[in-house]
Parts: sequence; structure tokens; C-alpha cells
Amino acid sequence: MKVAWIGLGRIGKPMAMRVLGAGHALNGHARTPDKHRDLEQAGGHLTASPVDAVADADVVCVNVYSEPQLRAALVESGAIAAMAPGAVVAIHSTVGPAAIAELAAIRSDVAILDAAFSGTDASAAAGTIALMVGGTEAALDKARPVLSAYADFIAHVGPSGAGMTMKLVNNALFGAQMQLAYDALRILVGSGIDKDVAVATLARSSGGSFALGRFGGAGSPEAVMEGVRPYMEKDVEHARIAAREADFDLGMLEIATRPFVTGVTGAIE
Repeated sequence: MKVAWIGLGRIGKPMAMRVLGAGHALNGHARTPDKHRDLEQAGGHLTASPVDAVADADVVCVNVYSEPQLRAALVESGAIAAMAPGAVVAIHSTVGPAAIAELAAIRSDVAILDAAFSGTDASAAAGTIALMVGGTEAALDKARPVLSAYADFIAHVGPSGAGMTMKLVNNALFGAQMQLAYDALRILVGSGIDKDVAVATLARSSGGSFALGRFGGAGSPEAVMEGVRPYMEKDVEHARIAAREADFDLGMLEIATRPFVTGVTGAIE
């Protein structure tokens, strides 16, 4: 298939490299093309603009950081207007459901999938990303040969917007678990227990979680929290906005993720 890829960041590029490895033709666009010459060495092509990237593409994958970047890449650049009828756009960026609806309303002959993902750069390179997809089954079926190049779990969770709702609740849950794990370690280390011993012991006990594992190894708990903070602040805000717009209650998730709005308090020496 002919694939366009917009956004070749830390996770976007290994995804795109997997697409090339699966035998698809790929045109990539990034704001800093000189950093991505390895994509050309792998058989891809770097374009000067998003419009050039999407020309004649069957599937367009977008993995930029924010809603403003998403609108700039697809709308302000003219890329959506330039797409061939029948193209499928898979939005991997974490944005609000309203942004997906806004894009879907632009052209009725271009299908928008909110293909939210969970995973890291390592899982992208290994082809083990998890995708939570909103949109039509027909659009997903068309894009599946491309998506399956880097995702080994693809869940069709509902209509347009459902993928982002699933991702935002997932990320709010992860943020809540990160804060709970941080507070647990703050108490344990404050009681004189070694941080790594505490992490290893909790991980083998009923209080273990994926989030807790992020605190193991090198780096202080404060550094770990600050590393995830930009993503958590953005995603928690999107989750709160989506909850208000859909009139549902985040419950304890809103309380547990409040530090990502007000700032983490306390410190582990």
C-alpha cells in the first residue's frame, strides 16, 4: 500500500520503519528532515510538505504531539484537501474526541480513524504497540495491513471518537497509578526503606502495577515524575475536557490525577 507518515518523532519513526519493513511504500514528512535520513536509507522518501506526503496515499498516519500541530499538519497545510478520495487517515496523536470530529467533518470521502496507541519506542520498534481505534469497520479493515506492521493488538472500540476516549481514560488511569506509586514510595522511603527494595517488593505483591515499575532502576522518583509530567498534564487536561463535553464523571481518576494539574508535592531524599 501507499502510506504517508506525518510526524517522525521518538515513537513515530520506529512505527514508520516497521511499515517500510512490511513492504509498503512510504512518504514521510517531519519538521526536521535531516534527522531522518535513515528512513530514506530504509527505502522511504522524505517530502518537503505534508501535501507532498499524502499525494496518492491509501493510508495517512499522523503522530504529532498536540492538537495545534495536528491541525497545522492536516488542515492549515492543505493536506486533507489534497488527499485522494477513499484515503484513510489514522490519527495516532493523543487529542480530544472533539478534534477528531472536527477533522472528520471536513471531507466525507476521506475516512478518519482515531487510532490511539499505548506503548513505547521500544514496543513500536518490536511491533507490539496496542491500538484503540474509533471509526468505521470498513476504514479499519482498509488500514489494518499498515497498522498491523507495528501493532500486535488492534481493538475496534467504537465509532469515531471512541478511540481517543479510551486512550484518555487509560492515560488518566496511568497518571493516577503513577501518583499512587509515588506516594507509596514517599512513605516507604521516609520510613527508612531503600527505594529499590521497596519497588521490587511491591512489584511482587498485590500493590504492584505497570506504573510502579517505572520507578525501578536509575533515576530518582522525582525525575521519573518530571519525565512523564508533560504528557500527563496534556492528557489529563484532554480527559477532563472530554468528560465535561460528554457529561460523565471521572470519579476518583480526577482526584488522583489532580497533582498533574496542581503539581506534585513531597519529595523522596
